[in-house]
Amino acid sequence: MSEQYNFDKMIEGQEQHYSDKKFLNKIKNFGGGLGYKAIQAAVTLFVALRSPNMSKANKLIVLGALGYFILPIDLIADFLPLIGLSDDAFIILTALGKVYLSITEDMKLEAKQLIDSKFNR
Repeated sequence: MSEQYNFDKMIEGQEQHYSDKKFLNKIKNFGGGLGYKAIQAAVTLFVALRSPNMSKANKLIVLGALGYFILPIDLIADFLPLIGLSDDAFIILTALGKVYLSITEDMKLEAKQLIDSKFNR
């Protein structure tokens, strides 16, 4: 079996839990509650996920973190003031730490530009 086939099998059905549209809506609606560093980390992961240079193993880590972020139900309900997004921020920052060596300056710049466009900075 090819490596691509195995990767495709691993992420089969991921659109139930993750999609670009769901991610961007979550950032738009709840991003302010995350804090800038966590927003920056989440958007950097989002950009990295689309990169053909990101390894498949790292893409799985990123998909897991971003999928958790957009799930409506998680360990701590997102709508709770102050603590609602803390588990999401933790997962995102941990995932970024795991894949950080694969993040390029171009990815960081693209993430910053995306944040600026979404939050009108």
